[in-house]
Amino acid sequence: MTDSQDNLPRELTEAEKQLLIAAGWLRSRYGLMAGMDAASKLGRENLEAFGRVWIGKYLVDWSDAYRSLVSDGYLAHHDGEFSLTTEGNAARKALEVDTPLWLYEYDNFFSDAEQSHAHALFCERVYGKNLCQHGLADVSQLDKLLEALRLTGGDSVLDIGCGNGRITEHLHDLTGASFTGVDISAEAIAQARARTAAKRGRLTFKVGNMNRLDFEPQTFDAVVAIDTLYYVDDPAETLRQLALVLKPTGHMGLFYTQWINDPADRAQLLPANTSLAVLLKKHHLQFTSIDLTEPEAEHWRKKLAVLEQLKPEFEREGNLGLYHYRHSEASRYANWDSRRRSRHLYHVHS
Repeated sequence: MTDSQDNLPRELTEAEKQLLIAAGWLRSRYGLMAGMDAASKLGRENLEAFGRVWIGKYLVDWSDAYRSLVSDGYLAHHDGEFSLTTEGNAARKALEVDTPLWLYEYDNFFSDAEQSHAHALFCERVYGKNLCQHGLADVSQLDKLLEALRLTGGDSVLDIGCGNGRITEHLHDLTGASFTGVDISAEAIAQARARTAAKRGRLTFKVGNMNRLDFEPQTFDAVVAIDTLYYVDDPAETLRQLALVLKPTGHMGLFYTQWINDPADRAQLLPANTSLAVLLKKHHLQFTSIDLTEPEAEHWRKKLAVLEQLKPEFEREGNLGLYHYRHSEASRYANWDSRRRSRHLYHVHS
């Protein structure tokens, strides 16, 4: 049992973990992308449909978990519908520090995408090069990152949330800097290690958690976070840890998109007012920013168009699940009001 689950009276089974996570997220944007909404009932049919979409090939049988979680007071059951109790929601939040919903999401994604020719074509056409990308940073944005950081062969760089390391390897190949990539997905890290075995020593990959960075102070010359800071449990604490592992003259390159729901909050879209900028200032970290808002809007539209062109390719290789996964996200954000988001590359420097 990990430290984050010390407050639980017993260790949860994998089925119990999955069911608690599904109950916590079904009425969220993840439920929306699975065809559900905030009014969806938490009955077995909906919960298991959600699990098939987001937990995918890692889904286990929940039959016993329904009974045990109700018996132990983590779930309530009434009229065919389940709900998280106060204890159940606390247990879910504790276990998700180490086993978040997106761990299953990305394990599935990297397992499917690395073997997909259609997905490789998609990445080439959208991002400019197939680096098995999931986020928003295309080749031109990565170039801007390198222009800001000015890495050399003598630099040591930490890439948090590195995925399967293709972007990390790309940055290494362009600069000669040594990189350490950390990701919560064991599937992604296994791919990275296998692919880069000949570069071991200059490229290191480890399974790790952005909530608890396991490095000595002043280890790295630079830190990069490419659309990953949205996934930390406590962004302020993660930034504190990142500042700690940097050498005194170190730099950070952080890609970040800010979203708002209320137009009255538009001031939060300004580069000095985003959630990330507020935290950087709180930690007395100096930064400059590059506005990437317009490229992001175009990026989502391009994703949608390219996916629809390549749908027959995904279908021919039996990978429609991967197609629908990428398409549902692209469709959601391509139609989002562009006045309610902004994107910036933050260069944090001494």
